[in-house]
Amino acid sequence: MAPRKPANGGNTTPITTTFPGLEPAITSTTTSTTGKESDVGSTLATDPLPVVHVNNANLGEIKSALDDIVKSHLQKQSFKPSLLHPTVHLSLGYSSILLALGSCLYSYKVEFENSKTILWIAVIGYFFLQSLLYGWKKWIEKGEVFKGKRRRMVKRIETDHIHIISSTSLDSPPLPQLTFSPHTRPSSPTSSNSVPTSPIPSLSSPSSSLPIPSSSSSSSSTAETNSVGPSYNLQLTLSITSNNGKSLIHKSRSVVGKSIGQVIDEQGGVEKNQFTRWLTNVLNDSGLVGIDDLPSIGNDNTEISKEE
Repeated sequence: MAPRKPANGGNTTPITTTFPGLEPAITSTTTSTTGKESDVGSTLATDPLPVVHVNNANLGEIKSALDDIVKSHLQKQSFKPSLLHPTVHLSLGYSSILLALGSCLYSYKVEFENSKTILWIAVIGYFFLQSLLYGWKKWIEKGEVFKGKRRRMVKRIETDHIHIISSTSLDSPPLPQLTFSPHTRPSSPTSSNSVPTSPIPSLSSPSSSLPIPSSSSSSSSTAETNSVGPSYNLQLTLSITSNNGKSLIHKSRSVVGKSIGQVIDEQGGVEKNQFTRWLTNVLNDSGLVGIDDLPSIGNDNTEISKEE
């Protein structure tokens, strides 16, 4: 990430900066096809200095920091996260700890020769529980960052379900792709950012995978495709249902990526606002209604739960 522009209105000439361990070079501003600078450079200049710093050569640490921003942003959008994975983690983890602690106490009170059988059972059980936890993380979670839902009232009760998987790669960010389900129908009118009402092609057709149409995303698509170096990638699945999940209103799947050098500066500072703006555009392109676009329902949350 190139240094911010001076506060007294300095020169806006793009500055090329080399990021050690990340990517050869990027520019601090991007230019659209009309020759005007995009909002990325101008808004970045007004952002506060990064508070969170990471090792910019450690992809795992960078992924963890960006994942935390994704979780925090979705919870601010009134999404309630699923507690399945944390419950499994805590159950298997505490079970293995209690098993190890119980075997230690037993061997303390009983002679070693008489406690060998119990100790062997405890050791095998401990490794079995830890193996289950490892397998759960690798084959069930598969890099899942967030899975949750929220209810909202339009002219009917609609439920948004979202599932996000993240990964990091040493390659350039992939081309953004947006896929709609053939069962997608127009959503209830809430804002201009609602689901497109034009016919959606079938998933079986090659044209069902479309580039993200948002103007904010298209203005930086050239910069994203020309970016080199490590990237942070997201697989987002969004579905909107009504009638207690019996009617599918909208379903989409997005595959997008962001160059790490555009959200992590050379000192390892995480540009949270820059990353949040990009994430907001991705969610809007997928058909998610922002919290600011939701109608005010006052204290109707209790009534919604009763009706469903």
